[in-house]
Amino acid sequence: MALRAGDPESIGGYALERRLGRGGMGTVYLARSQSGRPLALKVVHQQFADDDEFRVRFRQEVAAARRVSGAFTAAVVDADPDAVLPWMATSYVPGRTLAEQVAADGPLRGAELRRLAIGLVEALRDIHRAGVVHRDLKPANIVLSDDGPRVIDFGISRAADHQTLTMTGRVMGTPPFMSPEQLRDPREVGPESDVFSLATVLVYAATGQSPFDADSPYMTAYHVVYEPPALDAVTGPLRAAVADCLSKDPPARPGLDELLERLGTLPEDDGDGGEDNGDDREDDGDSRKDDGDDRNDAGDGRNDAGDGRKDVTDSGGGTGEGDEGDAATPTEVGRAPGRAHLTRRPLVSAAAAAGLVAVAVGAIVLLRAGSGPEGEPDARPTTRASANGSFPSGWRPWQRTLAGPNTDIVTSANGAPRSVSGPTGRRCLPSGTDLYCGGSGIALTRLDVRGRVAWHRSAEPSELIGVADGLVLGTVEKSDGTARLEGYRTSDGERVWKTDIGSAYQGAVFQRGRHPAVLTQSWDDETFQAVEVRTGRTLWSRRVGHGLSCGPEVVSGRPLADCGPVEDQGDPAVPSGLYALAPTTGAARRIGTLSAGTSLAERSGRLLYLEQREHATDDYTDLLFLGTDGGRERRVKLPAGLSARQITPTLVGDTLYFVRQNGEVTAVTTAGKRLWSRATQVEWLGPPVVSGRRNALYLATAAGRVVALDRRDGRMLWRTKPRTDPGGIPAELTLSGDALTTVYGYDTLEASGMDVTRDG
Repeated sequence: MALRAGDPESIGGYALERRLGRGGMGTVYLARSQSGRPLALKVVHQQFADDDEFRVRFRQEVAAARRVSGAFTAAVVDADPDAVLPWMATSYVPGRTLAEQVAADGPLRGAELRRLAIGLVEALRDIHRAGVVHRDLKPANIVLSDDGPRVIDFGISRAADHQTLTMTGRVMGTPPFMSPEQLRDPREVGPESDVFSLATVLVYAATGQSPFDADSPYMTAYHVVYEPPALDAVTGPLRAAVADCLSKDPPARPGLDELLERLGTLPEDDGDGGEDNGDDREDDGDSRKDDGDDRNDAGDGRNDAGDGRKDVTDSGGGTGEGDEGDAATPTEVGRAPGRAHLTRRPLVSAAAAAGLVAVAVGAIVLLRAGSGPEGEPDARPTTRASANGSFPSGWRPWQRTLAGPNTDIVTSANGAPRSVSGPTGRRCLPSGTDLYCGGSGIALTRLDVRGRVAWHRSAEPSELIGVADGLVLGTVEKSDGTARLEGYRTSDGERVWKTDIGSAYQGAVFQRGRHPAVLTQSWDDETFQAVEVRTGRTLWSRRVGHGLSCGPEVVSGRPLADCGPVEDQGDPAVPSGLYALAPTTGAARRIGTLSAGTSLAERSGRLLYLEQREHATDDYTDLLFLGTDGGRERRVKLPAGLSARQITPTLVGDTLYFVRQNGEVTAVTTAGKRLWSRATQVEWLGPPVVSGRRNALYLATAAGRVVALDRRDGRMLWRTKPRTDPGGIPAELTLSGDALTTVYGYDTLEASGMDVTRDG
């Protein structure tokens, strides 16, 4: 990546040539010494440079990196942690990261896997002998150089003989590759934690996914601490070795010398390579092993932690660094229409857009997004291991009818598509690579990524709320005008609990302690309650205020209430108050005043909100960055002509995609710069999904027509023919690797799976 305007020409006497990557913590440049030696030079972001606590951590990183400089790491050449912008220069290690390698070419086999396993054990042995615990071993922090794997990024490492820095209680790491003790109490982490992480990395290298992948980062963390690893796809001596390393009890894990001897028995040839590892079984198996969530940690700053997305901390100002994430599939997680002038269907990218607030073992975990190449998301969705890493074994295009005529799906008087399904606006919710469908006359159904029906139940929820903690959540309208919230097992669709709730609008799933809850409203517009997902038990009920009309909202796992005076209900000229609700008690704290608009996501501890400040127009005018703690707001002026009479805009990485009813698609950065605008000539397109692997943007209509655009300039790549009659609400899309699932239809609801590599 070329240098950008505002980038320095040199730092510390080293000339900067180009960018290698940018993360949440800093930017990494390819630099040259005066003798011409190439270096990877990391410069800390300004907001962290002013944080004394962060400077202490950066000094620790420099010290740790110096202690371990050797054949298995990137050696420190120079550093100045006390500079106005702290920086560190290390030797430049050319090569892909393990994450990039698996994303591009699929899992490793034979000699390649053996070399990685033995090389990483040797690297950890060298690091531990230097008295350092890495604490962030993951695919993005391993460079596959010509002379073997190199371990990089010591940003959250610690000296084994010193107390770890608390950083005001932040828990940092990457859930699929963290150890149980790291999630429980980071102060207690020792060398055994790196052994656990090593095993997760080797499983990822061999299969393309972590042994603890789940439907959400929160559930991934829960599985790490409490559940056995998923090792069905791992065989032979590697399986036995990693199984022992993944013991929940640190002392029970083998030492590195023993592990080196055991891994030396790994085969040096590729073997048959034709096995499908059981992927073609009709049995669903463990649904969390099918998770198509963001796994391939394929950032670009490969000589630093500027690539390690899914680093976690409990505040938006943490020091974890990350790329934009890879499974950039927008998922509607928001609320029902509350006050009439607000759009109540916020969209977030499942790990690529905002940080998703999760709670793991008593520690609040905020997943943060950084930047991939040129600040764009590197969206590489994954599925289970397959020959090319892009499709599950045995996958082929498919089509299935989900509902017959007389479904409760309508169009409004002005022809704009809408649905009676309020909280999410979706009739099928993705979770991992499965779809859970129901609501609007559709019987509850689970489909896998191949289009196979795992189960089909007679239950017909009025609308779906979400999928969490092994349950599908839906509401059922009662004859007295109230509603009932119900929980159905994802494994078989059977209802396990039901709870009567109020008649007001319902929200979505948020994180509360170890287990998620559903935010609902009571029998009035200003009282909220939390229902525990596991049991259906009401956890708390709190009134926000008096004389208010409120709508529930959950953004990136954070429960919110958007309230305005009841006498001004529906008046777009009257601003509303945004309240943060304490997850454990429901206590409300006002954090901002908002004009009409729509919430999008959370980024680095700030809520992103699109506003229509000039009420005489139907255009979005400002992007508001709102501090979740009530701190200072920041506004970004948006380009003119971004109509609010459309599908809720989608945020992927640092790019907003606006889709108008006439088929015009516009890309705008969160800095307010218009990247491109294209007329597709296809009306009533729904929200897009993005593939970084293909550099493509996919959208679809209610008739099942799919349009593919180049996300760099918006040009049309291809489009398909309509599959059914026009009408109804826009299609719902889910992308898993190169398999695009489309749910569409008006009188009859259809679902289909297509291969996006075949140009439609």
